[in-house]
Amino acid sequence: MAYHPQSNGMVERWHRSLKTALRCHATTTREWTEALLTVLLGLRTSFKEDIKASAAELVLGTTLRIPGEYFASEETIGYPQVFVEKFREYMKSIRPVPTAHHTRTKPFIHRDLDDSTHVFVRVDKSRSPLDKPYEGPFPVITKINQSVFRINIKGTAQNINIDRLKPAFLEATQPEPTLGPSEPADEQQQLPRLSTVTFAA
Repeated sequence: MAYHPQSNGMVERWHRSLKTALRCHATTTREWTEALLTVLLGLRTSFKEDIKASAAELVLGTTLRIPGEYFASEETIGYPQVFVEKFREYMKSIRPVPTAHHTRTKPFIHRDLDDSTHVFVRVDKSRSPLDKPYEGPFPVITKINQSVFRINIKGTAQNINIDRLKPAFLEATQPEPTLGPSEPADEQQQLPRLSTVTFAA
């Protein structure tokens, strides 16, 4: 969870509401543990506008009675079957609300990555500041889909996500020019071969 903090955003938002409510009781009670049960009861019975219900209604199927409600409701259910039918209809009407990742950033993808024959692979493990952030280049075996490439890394085929890849632009090697049989031999610069070496006295 610590590696992806956006995945527990709803829990972090609830913790913020809990801490704010506990601060409001700091002037009336000396210990925050004394007000914890009252604060939790208030958070569980509070109406949530996005889900059109409270946390207690989602878990228990009915609202909780807070200390301010001294009198019971006049509407009572005579038979358990009636309660079960109403509870089923109520639970069917509840729909989960999809969470939104507001802090999620889109990774940069190089436009030449699809046509690259070799790529660099980013090192995600912990490293010293002087270590290279990328390894490679490694040859591309195939493109599995729009977000995964199969790379030949040191003789092993591995599936790597594109957010860790960067295209490698290799310099094309040109073959050395060779003289054909029809070309004159004087164009070939050859040094004379010495058979003996004599030093003067």
